[in-house]
Amino acid sequence: MDTQGLLPAPATPPRRKHSLQFKEQVVAASYASNTSVASVAQQFKINANLVHKWRRQFEAKAAGRDDFIKVAPRIPVKAMDASCPDTTLKVELSSPLGPVTIHWPMSGLADLASWLKSQS
Repeated sequence: MDTQGLLPAPATPPRRKHSLQFKEQVVAASYASNTSVASVAQQFKINANLVHKWRRQFEAKAAGRDDFIKVAPRIPVKAMDASCPDTTLKVELSSPLGPVTIHWPMSGLADLASWLKSQS
């Protein structure tokens, strides 16, 4: 018997939002001696993959790394006319040695895109 369309769709529970304090507590517990990430995840009733993700995020933050690439806001089209040939785009990247700022000419944005792809 075909019941497609006869039954209501199952209700999905809303996504849980965990506070920074809770995340810190979970990550700290996961680094305790003689504990595994899986046991900590079971204890706090969350997925072990989430614990691994939070650990990576806290480690990156502690090391001063950030996966976010800061890019200058778009420059209005009229600012890119022939009267301003030296208009540049400022790109700020984070690296293990500290932040790196690159000023790239607007005339070479395709080259910038290729260079950024090669860095990942």
